[in-house]
Amino acid sequence: MTDERADLMLEILKKIQNDVALLRREQASLGTRMLAMEDHQRGIITSLYGVTTSIHGVEVDIAHLKDRVDRIERRLGLTDTEH
Repeated sequence: MTDERADLMLEILKKIQNDVALLRREQASLGTRMLAMEDHQRGIITSLYGVTTSIHGVEVDIAHLKDRVDRIERRLGLTDTEH
């Protein structure tokens, strides 16, 4: 390979390396912006629908109660019932 070709290849590789570095910086920036937007959205949802957290708590409580009822039914041999 001649020196001219080697220099040309080196310049091309340097440009590709710079482009990749730029893309990485932009991707990191977009990731940070996305996290900020998700946090903001979570804040809006919580402030507008403060009930969301209490609904989640109720759903968890119902799931625990269902598990307890299932256990009781198994102990009593009533596993053929559905709820």
